Amino acid sequence: MSPTGNLEFAAKGVLAYFLAALGFTWAIHFSIIVFSVPFSMDISTPGMQLYLLGLAGPLFASVAVSAYQAGANGVKELLLKALNWRFPLHWYLIAILLVPVINLANILIFYDRIPEDFAWFAVTPVLIAGQIWVVVAEEFGWRGFALPRLQARYGSLGATAVLGPIWAIWHLPMFFVPGSPQYSENVPASLAVYMFVIVCLSILFTVIYNRSNGSVLACMLFHAFLNIAAFTIRIPPDINVSIYIICGVAVLAIALLDRPLFRRPAGDVR
Repeated sequence: MSPTGNLEFAAKGVLAYFLAALGFTWAIHFSIIVFSVPFSMDISTPGMQLYLLGLAGPLFASVAVSAYQAGANGVKELLLKALNWRFPLHWYLIAILLVPVINLANILIFYDRIPEDFAWFAVTPVLIAGQIWVVVAEEFGWRGFALPRLQARYGSLGATAVLGPIWAIWHLPMFFVPGSPQYSENVPASLAVYMFVIVCLSILFTVIYNRSNGSVLACMLFHAFLNIAAFTIRIPPDINVSIYIICGVAVLAIALLDRPLFRRPAGDVR
């Protein structure tokens, strides 16, 4: 197959992936709203259980499309990306520590003392298990399947500009579920801010993916510790500038993105 033919084949696969991921997740997450299922962050509630099930949309879609396009070998190639651990140590440290260090520095710089409810290191087995599920359910899809195909067509920054907003929109149902981290009474404004933040984070994910030799494991670590920091390093709202720092770091990280940024490369892609 020619490079152009392979790019078109990959593009069709990405479109099918996005439709399947959003369809799977939205069908389950919107059911929480439609059927007024009780929701809280307690895993024992039916709403939370449906939420966790719905997170499997990217995993389901990436496995299904890989199987359709390349059979068992395609699925094996996708899943093996999580076993790619051979990348420089400093990218392990960046993936694990970047956001926790930013959040901790935020508190230490803008607060004259450690808050009484400071919960870092108070990581529970439930939180760890939950984050393992989150990263497995999401990262095989977003970074393992979609990102390399989008980069082959649009370059690193172009791929991120496509993937980031779709990843944000994927969370849309939870903006209407009271008690969820995304819930808002002003959905359009909150979604716009959320999308900007997700795009900034997506830039960092793309840098980590590329600099770790295409390791989904590296992206899983970054995603997990990003979420763990959010749940454990509770920054008082009046001094919370972490997100602005993260966005600033993302802007600087564009310099680390692989080229071409927007041009379609001539290389082959499967």
